[in-house]
Amino acid sequence: MSIVAFLSYVIITSITPGPSNILMMNEARRFGFIGSWRFISGILLGFAAIGIISGIFTTSLYNWIPVIEPYFKIAGATYLLYLTWQVCLPKATKRDIQGVQSSFFSGFIFQLINVKSILFFLTVLSAFILPFNDSLTSVNAYLALAILLGWLALLLWSGFGSLFKKFFAKHDQLFRFVMSLLLIYSAVTIFL
Repeated sequence: MSIVAFLSYVIITSITPGPSNILMMNEARRFGFIGSWRFISGILLGFAAIGIISGIFTTSLYNWIPVIEPYFKIAGATYLLYLTWQVCLPKATKRDIQGVQSSFFSGFIFQLINVKSILFFLTVLSAFILPFNDSLTSVNAYLALAILLGWLALLLWSGFGSLFKKFFAKHDQLFRFVMSLLLIYSAVTIFL
């Protein structure tokens, strides 16, 4: 396995816009980094859980990945279009926003059904890790590295949302439009 190819895939895929990145940035924009920590920690733990679950299932079902992948893609694209619709909804009043803060559980569950993350782990395992590593130790080490790099990218997006909170609030309509386009882009790229 080429470590450069592995790292390139993991870093580029983790840092590009995806549903988790966008939702974490939006939550941090609304409540700040500390105020959105419950949701952020749910996303992070969900990302690790989906990585571990994918690792277990991918190693045992390695030959079935091409059969089930199209169904994940369709479900994922549909879900991303639903999220796009949610992001486009008119801005709630400040009073409404304060009362609706995302929870740890909602972040965790969202991540478990986030098809971009599922496809990320299926790809990294089936294309970069399993064909080149026989030992469980090396598979676990590469999987842990992928999870760590994914966490760093997620935290970067959240920090970005918190840092530019006032700017995003001032340009809320434009922000929602751009986030919707990025979610549509994420849905389309599932099939590319």
